[in-house]
Amino acid sequence: MKSANPENEYIPLDLTISVRRDTLRLISEMAQDMGISINEVFSFLAEDSVVDLELLEDLNKIEIPTKCSLDDLKNALLKKKLC
Repeated sequence: MKSANPENEYIPLDLTISVRRDTLRLISEMAQDMGISINEVFSFLAEDSVVDLELLEDLNKIEIPTKCSLDDLKNALLKKKLC
């Protein structure tokens, strides 16, 4: 994956993670279908899950309520024009 920041580079990490057996089976099938390793699948998944965070507003300013009603959630989404 290409980074928006050309100074960004890939840094190898040795990680130990735990996933359910059926999750591993699906990821293994995905890797086989794509012709890549399981490590590459996890790398793509990790990068895809955070790629837009750099583009979002400062996350420190976001307040996460302990609970909200369905109407509160709808209004918040409409306010942010997310739906």
